Amino acid sequence: MKHLHHFLFLLWTAQSFGQEVKLQGRVVDAETGEALPYVNIFVAEGNGTLTNIDGEFQFQATEEDVLTFSFIGYGKQRIKADKVPNIVRLKPYTTLLQEVTVLPIDEQNVLKTIIERLKKDYKESGKWTRKYFFRALIEENTVNYIAEAFMDAFSVVNIRSAEIISGLQGYDRDAGKGKLILNSSNIHKLIEVGPMTVKSNLWSGVTKPLQHFSFTKEYYDTKFQNLYGEDGDLLYRIEFSLKKKHLTDFSDKPYIMGTAYVDAETLRVLRFDGSCINCKARMGLFAYPTTIDFHLEYDYSKGAASVSNMAIHGENPFMTYRALLFAIEGDKQDANKTRASGSNIVTALMAAGFDGSLWSKYDIIKRTKEEERIAFGEKAE
Repeated sequence: MKHLHHFLFLLWTAQSFGQEVKLQGRVVDAETGEALPYVNIFVAEGNGTLTNIDGEFQFQATEEDVLTFSFIGYGKQRIKADKVPNIVRLKPYTTLLQEVTVLPIDEQNVLKTIIERLKKDYKESGKWTRKYFFRALIEENTVNYIAEAFMDAFSVVNIRSAEIISGLQGYDRDAGKGKLILNSSNIHKLIEVGPMTVKSNLWSGVTKPLQHFSFTKEYYDTKFQNLYGEDGDLLYRIEFSLKKKHLTDFSDKPYIMGTAYVDAETLRVLRFDGSCINCKARMGLFAYPTTIDFHLEYDYSKGAASVSNMAIHGENPFMTYRALLFAIEGDKQDANKTRASGSNIVTALMAAGFDGSLWSKYDIIKRTKEEERIAFGEKAE
């Protein structure tokens, strides 16, 4: 496999058609200097990419393109392609204290409205699908496994019934090669997670902060903060934590806690950063306690809460894993298509085969140095 090379500086090369430039760089928090993973980078036409877990990106554009760097809770930047700096710095929104807010927040009504709108989105648009790029990495002792795939999935409220279009897999142990063993875990099902889920067997028994308003009131303490951007946008940052009176009852029951970022005007969830407590990941015949942290973003280009990107990271005594999902096309109605996701991602990769043109067509997310060390074959085998 031809490896991509990581540069810490910006690289551009003029090409024969449209003076194309290949951009590589890094996005950081303007105040702390820390890398910002999962920043959206796109041009007006809609094609784009994400920064990886290290805040790095690569992107193909023309010199005249204007790139938008966008991350929920940070101010956007729009930069002409030939002016993009080595390091892009995004400024975080300012936190406003409740006592200086002009109008008080009816927190219970806000929560109720958020949940009602998610349910309405699923009811009206639940059969819409999207095309995604997917990457998963598993580390077990000295062995690393990685998979990349393009897939279709139902996209509204949460990912479900993913169907692989094309995929490849890799294995690295002392520079050797072998076969992926993702079929021994349920990592590919973890992408169905969210603050609300529908039609997901894995997550149906997990208590979630936005599943039902009655659950939210009964099980969760909430803390509201107001985030104000220089562009005039106002977000509600809502933290969800389990009420102390339920800690004993949930000592071994799975539940999700986390933070939602909500548009204060539309009361639409834009981003959710969460953790699943007391969750398990399956390895072979057994399920083991595991940490599961996730980041999820919605967009509303078609009027409903559609998953635009998500990332998952977790570990247990046997393995460390992470997965990344990024929408590469908009929603489409797919009401009559039979979905066939299966429980074994390796079988799905083999059945789908490998179409290298997809990797050339889209600006896939820049691989990290760790991911680059893992050799890929030309096809799933």
